[in-house]
Amino acid sequence: MLKRIGSALVGIAILLAVYFSKNNIVFNIAVVIVSVLGLNEFYNAVRKKGIRPIEFPGYICCLLLGLVGFVDNEKILLPVIFTAMPIIFFILSTIYIFSKLIIKFTDLAVTILGIIYVPIMMLFLILTWQMKNGYLLVWFIFGGAWLTDTFAFFIGKVIGKHKFSKISPNKSIEGCIAGLIGGALFYGVYSYFLNTNHLVEIGGSELNIALMTFIGSIISIISQIGDFTASAIKRQCDIKDFGSIMPGHGGVLDRFDSIIMIAPFVYILFEFIV
Repeated sequence: MLKRIGSALVGIAILLAVYFSKNNIVFNIAVVIVSVLGLNEFYNAVRKKGIRPIEFPGYICCLLLGLVGFVDNEKILLPVIFTAMPIIFFILSTIYIFSKLIIKFTDLAVTILGIIYVPIMMLFLILTWQMKNGYLLVWFIFGGAWLTDTFAFFIGKVIGKHKFSKISPNKSIEGCIAGLIGGALFYGVYSYFLNTNHLVEIGGSELNIALMTFIGSIISIISQIGDFTASAIKRQCDIKDFGSIMPGHGGVLDRFDSIIMIAPFVYILFEFIV
């Protein structure tokens, strides 16, 4: 437990250092590093099942995240992203064809899944950061994931009696419900904080606290699905953790599994809904 808490505090300290720099370059580099480490963990995991992913296009996608962070014009950025995706698929398909079937279809499919699961999902961290007041909005991603996980973990430990799924035997129904409450509370309290200090206005209006609390509960569900998805992958790959870079937490993907699932939805929330 102490190792888990200590590791979490170190992680939070690094995040706060990146955050308070309020520097696009620093934030982009941080996301690129996390993306490279996470994709490496994913590819290492699937290798244990005899799958051989085509790695270098995936790592190139991770590095491209840093370049995307310097383009703040959506009229340019989004077409570039959508154009890059078929180009990447074309490159992978070409490698697949000329491998004379040494590379299997499953290798190709898992390579693409890894690119979607890690760098493309993490791209939305950068896109959210680039929005107006993005340095504040990005906490709806990190806070939503971490409060969900914290409530689920500690309350599940205390009162959790009913197992939720064999995918993750340590998680309970009580813990999942607590996580939902934690996510909702964070969204409500953080929205109230932003309104009280007049920090964020969407469309000229303050955030609707009741609506944001409700959205927080939905985000919490998405967060937990991200957690269970990572658990299912680990179970099928016969591993306990994706890595060991964070003592008590495992690897990068063990800590960011919920964050990368939430990030696109938070971006969509503030770009198109709220």
